Amino acid sequence: MDDFDLRDFANVTRLFPLPKVVLFPHVVLPLHIFEPRYRRMTEDALAGDRLITIVQIKTRPKSEGWTEPAPIEDGGCLGRIIRHQRLDDGRFNLLLLGIQRVRLRGEPPSEKLYRVAEVDLLHDLAPEQPEEPRRIALIDLFRRVVGREHGLDPDLSKLLDARVPLGVVVDVMAHALSLPIGLKQALLNEPSIENRCTVIQDRLEQIERIAGSIPRDRPFPPDFSPN
Repeated sequence: MDDFDLRDFANVTRLFPLPKVVLFPHVVLPLHIFEPRYRRMTEDALAGDRLITIVQIKTRPKSEGWTEPAPIEDGGCLGRIIRHQRLDDGRFNLLLLGIQRVRLRGEPPSEKLYRVAEVDLLHDLAPEQPEEPRRIALIDLFRRVVGREHGLDPDLSKLLDARVPLGVVVDVMAHALSLPIGLKQALLNEPSIENRCTVIQDRLEQIERIAGSIPRDRPFPPDFSPN
């Protein structure tokens, strides 16, 4: 079975809300499942289509406290369990592969322990210009900036060497870079490959400018200021 095949998907998905976690398509997210409701969710997923949607819990002021059901973002990422380990006490270790962006329409009534939602699949909007020149330039910039000090992860480097589409390249970079969680959510919400590419390129160029202004005998990134 093709992990990305969604022809039988009925636009209703299991929800796994998490704080400060954004999953992108083509990225693998390791998960440890221990709460009873999410153990049940995992059991149901493994018995069926193996699909779970990761959606970020909205940040709220500490003064408001924690409420259930927690408020969640409108955009999430549908993922498929590609590997699992069932532990003796009922917990699970999972590898979840991001499949496709989704937009939540609403949460229908359900008797399940976990939340479910009706969603629309969001398809990438391709750039008007040919992708290849932009893809080559972006990968070169990424290698130059991210590999400046420590080199690239071998698996990531291998992926960048492959002729994968620009949309995949941009999503993998969005996952790999240490971006503010709000920006990651905005990139997940954005169907335009061109717009996502521009954001990643601007951020990489900003990092490169900062790195170039720091003497080489000083660490990068620099220590936080005590002010």
